[in-house]
Amino acid sequence: MVISTSVDALPMTFKVRPKRLFGLFFQRLRRRSPPDFGEFSLAARDVIATRMSLAVTGKLTATEARRMVEEKRLAAVRAQIACMEAILNGEPASAPRAYFDVYRRAVESNRRRLSTRRWRWFSLP
Repeated sequence: MVISTSVDALPMTFKVRPKRLFGLFFQRLRRRSPPDFGEFSLAARDVIATRMSLAVTGKLTATEARRMVEEKRLAAVRAQIACMEAILNGEPASAPRAYFDVYRRAVESNRRRLSTRRWRWFSLP
């Protein structure tokens, strides 16, 4: 049994396809759409306005006031964890997006919860 260790024994060629490499790179960048700050600001405005109107009319309960503070505290902790995970996973460019997504989800859930536009059954006289 003869084993050849020369380089010429197995010629290997690698074709570098820059178009394919750049395509994969840009496809990864385009995976998620950019954050919609306009929609986020409108949702935050709705939540603030709803809570202000509840406070002015005297309908803001102590439970809702505590919930406001706890949600902000929890969102800050979750945002820090999401940012840290993105950095530790080797994706530091996506860290701000992960941070923003936590706050966007919190504001959207509050907007849906506090919204008065809910389906109401018609009452029959």
